[in-house]
This record gives sequence, C-alpha cells and structure tokens, in this order.
Amino acid sequence: MKRFVANFARWLCHLIGGVLLGAGLVLHGQIAFIRVANHEVEKTFFLWRLVGEATVYLQSLDVQVALALQDIPENVLRESDLAAWTLVIVGTLMVLAALVMPRPRAK
Repeated sequence: MKRFVANFARWLCHLIGGVLLGAGLVLHGQIAFIRVANHEVEKTFFLWRLVGEATVYLQSLDVQVALALQDIPENVLRESDLAAWTLVIVGTLMVLAALVMPRPRAK
C-alpha cells in the first residue's frame, strides 16, 4: 500500500506539473500572438485602419480579431505574461519535485 501511494503521488506531481507547464506555454503563445497582431495593426496605414474599424463586420475574421485585440490594454498583457511565467515556473518545479522523490524499494 505504501508503494502504491508513493507511485501515485509521483504520478500526480508529474501530471499537475505537466498541465501547469503546458498552460503557461500556451498562454505565452497567445500573448505573443496578440503582440504580433497589435504590431501589424499599428503598422497599417491609418486610413485603412479607419476603414477597417468602420466596416469591421464586413472584414474577414482575421482582420476582425486583429482589430479586437488592439483594444487590450498593455497592463493586462503584462499581468498575463507574469501569470504565464508563474505557471511555467511552478509546473517545472512540480515536475522536478516528482523526479527527485525517492522511489519505494521492492521487497
């Protein structure tokens, strides 16, 4: 029974650490996408931007998303980036803790 509990705790640490690490990396990817989309919108000629904002429902889906993502404040992106780093660090620590856990010896 003791061996089962130790193996289950190790498996659970691997699972939770992997989920947290994956969620942090996905959040980093989403933030990077938002920043690239914002940069592309800012790079666009101002007249085309105004036309795009005026006719947003007639635009393609990627243009609609880029125009909508432009409204996200920078402090929200900064806080999301901090949360993503926290998820990555905590997930990595949990995986490392699972790797360092002593394995129960078979009798």
